[in-house]
Amino acid sequence: MEEVVTHKQKSSARTWYTVAILAVGAIVVGVSAALLFRKPAAVTNFVECEKAGGAILTTYPEQCTIDGKTFTNTASQHSDDSQAYVGLTESAALEKASVASTPARVVERDGEQLPVTMDYVLGRLNFSVKEGVVYKVAVEGQTAN
Repeated sequence: MEEVVTHKQKSSARTWYTVAILAVGAIVVGVSAALLFRKPAAVTNFVECEKAGGAILTTYPEQCTIDGKTFTNTASQHSDDSQAYVGLTESAALEKASVASTPARVVERDGEQLPVTMDYVLGRLNFSVKEGVVYKVAVEGQTAN
């Protein structure tokens, strides 16, 4: 027994295929548009900037920039332990800062102010030295107590 497929049946099958393809296409276009035009979450700190794919700058402390905004990595600042340098020799203090990847410089030696650059480096340690020993540490960006 041969089954005869009529022109009407072929036309009906084509219509269903066309509808299915159009439906799938509409879904793909809708999902693509939703992903493309979605509003990104507002970045408000360094960690969010890093997660959102912002550019990490090689500064101290680290900074992340995204959408024209820059965020500082406050977790990498070592200002809390700045007083641990008091009592060390000048060379030992500079070496300790170097090992900790903390920018540091001597700004005063035996009561004489030394020439220094005027750039601002948040978290940089500025050592005051008397008779070869650090007696005071000022941290850029931190108010003196």
